[in-house]
Amino acid sequence: MDLRHLNYFLVLAEELHFGRAAERLNISQPPLTRMIQQIESDLGVVLFERNKRSVKLTPAGTELWKDAKQMVLQMQTLKKRLATHGQGLTGSIRVGYVGAVMHSDLPTQLAGFSQDNPDVQLHFEEYPNQNLLYELNNGTLDAAFVRTWLPTENLQEDLLWSEPFVAVLPAHHPLADRASLRVEELEQEKFITFTRECGPTIFDSFVALCAKAGFSPQILHHASQLNSVLRLVESGFGVSLLPQRIQNGYNLKVAYVPLEDATESIPLLMLTRKENPNPTLHKLKLHLK
Repeated sequence: MDLRHLNYFLVLAEELHFGRAAERLNISQPPLTRMIQQIESDLGVVLFERNKRSVKLTPAGTELWKDAKQMVLQMQTLKKRLATHGQGLTGSIRVGYVGAVMHSDLPTQLAGFSQDNPDVQLHFEEYPNQNLLYELNNGTLDAAFVRTWLPTENLQEDLLWSEPFVAVLPAHHPLADRASLRVEELEQEKFITFTRECGPTIFDSFVALCAKAGFSPQILHHASQLNSVLRLVESGFGVSLLPQRIQNGYNLKVAYVPLEDATESIPLLMLTRKENPNPTLHKLKLHLK
């Protein structure tokens, strides 16, 4: 007995009249009669008492009526859930990221997506770049957000946005009050920057900026964490060139000064597997673009 059989039974149980039930089902009365007889034969019980004047449910029919209503309701609910899942309205996305992407508009964008899609669960994991590639390729993650160009032979790479560099200076630095400055004005400064291993694109772009300004930077210290870079700058050990939005979320005694000639920029990239069928992932991509 399938759902179509149950539906025929339920309509007749509600109408208790073969003619009206057949009309509701948009069929003629004989096929409905044969269908009810088949259900009774399959179950081995009589479901309806029939005579020329009335149709009534038997005790067995009443029991089936109670269960059948619940079964049909559950199946309708399941169909709705599956339909919303297919449209990307429900489900989950396993998101990986490097710490540097949190100093951007990405957290706000992801929060907006969650508010617009309350039935989609986002699960977060922080990893270094190479670990993100591994977890993506083996299917542990659905998406990864990075700030550097990586080898992505089997992955889809979407550029969400790029940020210009700013100069990060101690609050008491002579150039801290400037509205903007040129990279060449920092030639004599000692620099604090990320290690290339942690942020290859940021490091290479920083070196390229200095080279275009005509000098090779004096790097005092390589740090693996953004907080370390900023605290060393705050303490007066040197200056740095970093993506513009890193100032979000920090309240330190440092100045962020725009650069007039910063031709380099830092990307924020979303990486996904090319064959990932997760419909909620496509919805997230559309939200971020």
